[in-house]
Amino acid sequence: MNKNSVWWNAPEYFSRWRLFPRAFISMYIYLLYDVVQWFMNLPDPNTQQAGLVSVLVGSGAAWFGLYVNSSSTKFEQIEVRSGNTTIKSSDTRDTVIEHKIAEKYEEYEEEGY
Repeated sequence: MNKNSVWWNAPEYFSRWRLFPRAFISMYIYLLYDVVQWFMNLPDPNTQQAGLVSVLVGSGAAWFGLYVNSSSTKFEQIEVRSGNTTIKSSDTRDTVIEHKIAEKYEEYEEEGY
């Protein structure tokens, strides 16, 4: 597979831009807003309804803590060529193991596997 293709680089960018955690946090914010509006419009809320809202608000602290303390994964250097322009990105968190894996992959690719 071509390492400069969109399909090769897409998973790395999804992880780097943290699209899924941002989407989940956005959906949680919408859910929380909707549930709080529902609860405030109830004429006589009971303890079960209050418990539901309490659990949702409490889980927001866990969601936010996981989101803030998480980080994107480690990446190897990317070089994207588009016409006459070359864009390079690097990450200082690369490890020796990742470089060895990349070297093995290149060897297999050269041998035609």
